[in-house]
Amino acid sequence: MTRKKVVVTGGSGRVGRYVLEELAKAHEVRNADLAPASEGPNGRPPAEVEYVPVDVMDLDSVRSALKGADAVVHLAAIDYDWKAAPEKYIRVNTLGTWNVLQAAEENGLSKVVLCSSISACGLSEMRPDWTPQYLQVDEEHELRPVQAYSLSKQIMENMGQAVARGSGMSVICLRPLAVVLPETLGEFTEFIDNPELRWLFYYIEASDLARAFRAAVEAEGVGFDTFFISADDSCHPEPTLQWYPRVVGGDVPEHDGAVFAANPRASIFSSARAKQKLGWAPTSNFLQLRAANGHPLPEPAAN
Repeated sequence: MTRKKVVVTGGSGRVGRYVLEELAKAHEVRNADLAPASEGPNGRPPAEVEYVPVDVMDLDSVRSALKGADAVVHLAAIDYDWKAAPEKYIRVNTLGTWNVLQAAEENGLSKVVLCSSISACGLSEMRPDWTPQYLQVDEEHELRPVQAYSLSKQIMENMGQAVARGSGMSVICLRPLAVVLPETLGEFTEFIDNPELRWLFYYIEASDLARAFRAAVEAEGVGFDTFFISADDSCHPEPTLQWYPRVVGGDVPEHDGAVFAANPRASIFSSARAKQKLGWAPTSNFLQLRAANGHPLPEPAAN
């Protein structure tokens, strides 16, 4: 494997710290963010990488940060959890991405890896009129977002495809599911243990996600593509086809019976394409993860 010079925008963020540490195992890494990382994953010291101050809304600073690089991983964005105004999601997430794509092309980079989201398909919005059309949901599933954050991710992917077509540069869009970190596991389990919750119970563990970004950087022969990055299991303790009609409503959609026979708690979302084309696979099991970290399953409700 060739050692690459990789720039990570937003490397000081919660996910970015994991990505910096993973990439630094094999590559020369530059963290391009508003401030340097204060710590690494699980409270460890931050990865020993170069830091340059960058605001992705400033094209000139992005151009400077990407000089001499082979690849860029673009994480810098306004996250859904920030509950920002709609116009801020559209402005920062789309223009920031365009600046990275333009600067990457101008600097002759061979690879751009964009952090899209499950939200690009719109299913995370849990609208009554838009539920999974089949199981498992894969990258061929229709995208139908309406919320500003979700739309910003779809636009990012569209821009990445356009730049890949016009430049020949490889552009890979990863769609992480709900990212679970050690410091957020308690809050996450409280969220999913709500018996009234209407959700699709998806997740990806942070270190598995970081390995997916490294796999995308190292992948060969991918011009443009999108990939769901999901754990193999759901974070719901019951079999997926059992809780789905009760939680989502209606019948279970058309599904691959073999998948759910092999893994009754299989995720709603498929990572088969990432396994095939990126050579990546998740390693977590949510029931084991929560038990190992002192988050037992809630007691069943009394009849």
